[in-house]
This record gives sequence, C-alpha cells and structure tokens, in this order.
Amino acid sequence: MKKSFLRTVCCLAVCTILAQSEIYAAGAAAFAEHYNAAQNFLTQNQYSSAIVEFRKAMRINYLDNSARIGIVNSYLARATHYANIEKDYERAANDFRSALFYLKMYPENEQDVQNSIGMIQSATGNLNQCLKVMSFDSTPSARYKKAEELRAIANFPAASYEFSKAAESDKYTSDANAQIADLMKLLGNDKRAADYYKKALDSNPTDGVLKMKYARTLDKIGQYDSAVNEYNDALANAKGDMEVLYALERIYLKKLAVTPNDAELNANIGAIKQAQGDFESALNYYGKAERLDPHNVTTRINTGTLYQQKKDYRKAIEAYDSVLTLEPSNTKAMYNKATALAEMGDKQTALALYKSVLTLEPTNNNAREAVSEIVKETMSPTEYIAYLTNNGTDNELYDYSYKLHKDGKLEEAIHGYRAFLQRNQSKADAYINLGICYAAKDDYGSAITTLNVAKEKFPANNQVLKTLKDIQGDYASTRLAAAATSYENKDYKKAIQEYLAITPATEDTMLGVAASYQALNEYDNAIAYYKKAEKFNAKNSEIPYYIGYLYSEQQKWNEAENYLKKAVELNPNSEAKNLLSYVLQNGTLGVLNSGIDLFEKKNITEALSKFNEVLKKEPTNAYAYYYRGLIYDEQKQQKLAISDYLNVLKNSKDFPIANYMAAVDYDTLANYKEAFKYYKKFVAEYSTDDEYLKYAKSRMKELEQYAG
Repeated sequence: MKKSFLRTVCCLAVCTILAQSEIYAAGAAAFAEHYNAAQNFLTQNQYSSAIVEFRKAMRINYLDNSARIGIVNSYLARATHYANIEKDYERAANDFRSALFYLKMYPENEQDVQNSIGMIQSATGNLNQCLKVMSFDSTPSARYKKAEELRAIANFPAASYEFSKAAESDKYTSDANAQIADLMKLLGNDKRAADYYKKALDSNPTDGVLKMKYARTLDKIGQYDSAVNEYNDALANAKGDMEVLYALERIYLKKLAVTPNDAELNANIGAIKQAQGDFESALNYYGKAERLDPHNVTTRINTGTLYQQKKDYRKAIEAYDSVLTLEPSNTKAMYNKATALAEMGDKQTALALYKSVLTLEPTNNNAREAVSEIVKETMSPTEYIAYLTNNGTDNELYDYSYKLHKDGKLEEAIHGYRAFLQRNQSKADAYINLGICYAAKDDYGSAITTLNVAKEKFPANNQVLKTLKDIQGDYASTRLAAAATSYENKDYKKAIQEYLAITPATEDTMLGVAASYQALNEYDNAIAYYKKAEKFNAKNSEIPYYIGYLYSEQQKWNEAENYLKKAVELNPNSEAKNLLSYVLQNGTLGVLNSGIDLFEKKNITEALSKFNEVLKKEPTNAYAYYYRGLIYDEQKQQKLAISDYLNVLKNSKDFPIANYMAAVDYDTLANYKEAFKYYKKFVAEYSTDDEYLKYAKSRMKELEQYAG
C-alpha cells in the first residue's frame, strides 16, 4: 500500500461539557446549537461544514476554548485530506496556516499555546512539506503578497499566519502586524487585536491612524487607563479631533460615576468640554474641580483660557491673577495673561509680562516670539534687524530676513542676511539667499562674490554650486543681451569689447566676436574666433560652415573645402553642401589652369601631377582628362591616352577633337577597326574645315575595309 504524503494529524482533546460561566447567557442556546452541529459534522468527516459551524459559534463567544480546539481539529483534518487524497497542496497549505493561526496566534492565554506545542510543530512540518512541493517563495515580500491574496478572498486565519511570517522582516513588521490586528477584530478577538496593534506601534510609533485604532480597541476591551494615554497622544497630534474628545469624555464619565469627587477627573472633563466648545458645561466642571481642590492652579489657568476663548478678557485676567496671587512666578499664568492683554490691544503691558516670562524662562520660545512680534510692529525693518542682532537668536534673525526676502523687500533682506552672516557663517542657505537677492537687484558682482565665498566654505553643497552656476548664467545672459544689442545697432567694435568682457568665455561669446569681425570684413580675425567657438562645441555644424564660407571669400579653396566637408559630415542637410560644390569647382579650376600653364611650358611631370589632383577631386572633369591624354601621347602611352580621351567623350560633348585623338592612337596601335570608328565620329561631329578634318576623311578612305 502506498504511504500517504503527510502524517495524519492527531486531533486535540476537546472537553464536550461547556463551561456556562464562559458563555454569555443570552447566546448560550445559539452557541450550543452551532457547536453541537460542528461536532457532529466533524465526527462524520464533513470538515468544511464543521469549520463553518465552529466559526458561527466563535462569533457568539470568541473566548470559548472548546470551539477553538474544534476549529483547529477541523482544519487539520481537512488539510490532511487535501494533501493525501486530493493532492491539492495549495488548499492543504491554507488549512495548515489557518490551524496554526488558531493554535499560535489566536489564544489570549500563553499556556494554551504551550499546551499545543507538539501539535504546532507537527502542523508546521506538514505546512512546510506542502510549501516545498509547491516551490513556494518564502521571501518576506512574497509572503506579504500571499497574505494580501488570502485576505482578499476572506481567508482571514490563513492570511494572518502569512502576515505573521512577513512581519519577521523589519520592512513589513509594522504594516503586517497592523493587518493581523485588523483581521483579529474581524474575527471578534479584540484582546489579541490590541496586542498586535501594540506590536505595530512599537515599530512605527508616530502613525496616528494606528494609534487611534489601538486606542479604540483598548477602550472597547475596558483597558481605560491605557486607552486614555493613547487618546491623549492622538489628541496632541490631531489638534481637537472630536472622535478622540468624545472617547475621552466617555471614559472619564465612567470613572467619574465611580469617584464623583475626584477633582482631577472633573478638571479633565472640563478641559474636554472646553475643547468641544461647550463652555458652560466646562465652567461647571472647572467650578466643581476648584471647590474640591482650591489650590489646583491648573484648573484656574484652564478657566482663564476658556474666558479668553470667549473673548471675555477681564474674567480671563482675573483667573490668571488668582493663580499669580498663589504662585507669583507661575510663567504659564503670566504668559497667558500677556496674550490676553495683547489681544485686548494693551501691547506695552503685554510686552513687559512677556519679558518677565523670559527672565524666569530664558528658553521660552513662545514668549520670545511674542516679544519679537510686538517689537516688530513698532519698528522699521532696519530697526528690527538691529534689535534682533542684539536681542534675538540666529534663527529669528534669519527667519525675519527670509520673510523680507519672500515679501520682495530685497534691500532690507540683504541687510538682514548680512547681519546674520556677521554672527553665523555656518548656514549655507544664508549665502545662497543673499546671492539671490543681489542678483535680483542686478548686482551680479556682489552675488557672484557672495556665492564664491560660500563655495569655499561649502565645497560639497550642491545647492551653492547650482545657484552660483545659475547666477553666472543669468549674468552672462544679461551681458550677452547687451552685446547683441550693440551688434544689432551695427556698433560692431563695441559689441566685440562687450563679448570679450564676459568671463568665462563661452561658445556664444566667441561666436558674437566672430560675427562682429565678419561684419567689419576682418575675415582673418573672424575665422580665428570661429575656431575658438568650435573648441567649445565641436558638434555645431554651423561653425565650420561659417569658417568655410570666409575661406571661400578669400579664395582659399583647400581650407574652405576642409571646413565645409566637416560641416556636411556633422549635418548632411547643411547649406554647406551647396557651397562645397562651388568651392570644389573653383578649387579644381585653379589647379587645372595651373596644370595647363605647366603643360604649355613643357613642364610635363608637374602638369601631370596637377591634372591627377583635379581628377581626384572631380572625377568627371573633361579638361583634365584631355590634357592628361595629351601628356600620355607625348610619353607614347597610347593606351592610357585612349582611356582618357574616352573619358573626355563620356563626360562632355564639347570635345569632338577627342574622337580624332583616340582614332590616331588606335591607328598607331594598328587597331584599325576602332580607328575607323572614331575617325567617323570625328567627321560627323567636327565642322571646321581644317587639316584635322581633311586627314580624318583621307584616312577613313584608306581604312574603309575596316568599316564595321
């Protein structure tokens, strides 16, 4: 008999007698109905139906251990069936995951987990076997993705197990535990949900949404003190979130029902009512708290803030004064009284109180800012900068300068940034902003100087380097525009001076100088600066075109040819293409004329070199072929001569004499048939009655037998 793939999983022992004290009386009958049905289904090996019924029972009493054990047994039995009988390892794995969820994660009592340690090990081993057969990717990201898939199909227990495996990675710890907590709530186990929210918050303590979920769950399970702490943290970040306020109010009212004469509870409820905007109720609770504890200054301060919210400044100040009578150095009462006075318009009295607060608490930033605001209202920006220089902090001086800058008050901002930098040279942003202010006023010299100082101090600060580069670019653009205006006004000499004054030199400045010299017809200088521009950008096809054009104007054909070819190579559609044809023609014409002159002077060797040079550049030049053919004739190289004469005839109709010359050479080589052919062509095309025509006709008669 073939052995099963997985070991049959032994079921946990189940107590069939329900502990009625653990079941809510109202749901006892319903629980028993579903539980008994589940047990019957399990006995008959109807595992899916058993699981459904156990779930229904656990919705009525999630704490019932018997139902938990029953659903574990059902999952394990069905998993074994899927694996061994149906070979469906995916479904088997999901059931093993669900069983492990109820064995390891669901119980509130750690002893329940320890009691099942053998079963946990067995189920884990079987799950791993299934995953191995499936080649399951066990990386944290894959397990997290699998958990999401299981959650999407409402398989919450299996999803929770996979989330727990993903949570072993720091990357997923917080999110995966939060997911488990959400699923625990869906399954009715708020106690364990709270535990998993706590784990999630331990990894991500600033997550406000998690904090609220945790607080609500603690509140629901009656852990009120812990819930209050979480709600207070959430309230500090949410700034008056009504849901949090109502939750806190509910908790405090429950406590107050037990201890109605607790002064602190009454004060806390008063503070909540105040935050909710219910001032009358708040005053009642504050009044009771003060009667219960007349010396509690916090209640009096809260009362003062309430009256201040209502803009009843007289009563607010009375409340603060009552605190100061008890505690003359109470800075909170002193500060609040100052704010009330300032809101009433008595700025000078408020200023004196704020300064008293600072004498007692030099680090009280709120008081310092209030002093600065009052002083600022009575001073000009320059005066206030002087005040901050002597009395303010570096941050206050910088922030005020930045505000002036933001408001477009550039002169005052420059004054502020410079005052700041006299005190503190360690802030790169101050140099950057000062440079920007200078540039905005077109004082590029001061801007660039400031940023160069910053560059020396902060050589690795990319923002300093970028700002310096941008401002240098703006400066260059401004000066380029001025030089371009001079050029457009035809003041070319001034334009040259302005372009050359721009540093560092760029492609644009060199092109500007070159164009200005060109307009002055100083071609050599223009070419020199075009070549300097080319060093900045060797891929600009316009530059070699300009250079080639100027060389062509000077009839320096070889130089013109070289640069125009470069322009065409960079841009095949360049206008240089047409100019290159013109230059090539003119260049070869000069060489051709030189060759003809040398030929006529009997300097055959140099003449031949010139004609070869022409034909290398212009392979269709009939003149060069003709004269080279004449040279070959003189050298008794009739075959080479014939080839050149035929090229003459191929490339031009203006040389009928080439027929005659070819015919004579064929005649010399005793190729009479070809000789007759070309004599005949010559006679047909040549109209001048001279000795060549007469000889050709005479010789044709002699060679008539070779007519083709």
